[in-house]
Amino acid sequence: MNPETPGLWARVLVRGLVVAAAWVMAFGFLGPGEATLVAALTAITFVLLWLRARTGRRPASPPPAFPRHPGPGTGRHADGE
Repeated sequence: MNPETPGLWARVLVRGLVVAAAWVMAFGFLGPGEATLVAALTAITFVLLWLRARTGRRPASPPPAFPRHPGPGTGRHADGE
């Protein structure tokens, strides 16, 4: 994370505001302990996403599609046996 990167401080500020907003909302609904947990999980999520982007790895490709089952009236017992 280079401090000279354009927009870096704006992104850090916005992410800090999102963590603070998550804490405030959780505090209103759940209480102080749970609000701290929600804020910590939100911050950890940002850090993990940043680390994943930093490694430059692409997300895993989706698994191959399963073969589709034939529609009614086709297949082995199409004649009703």
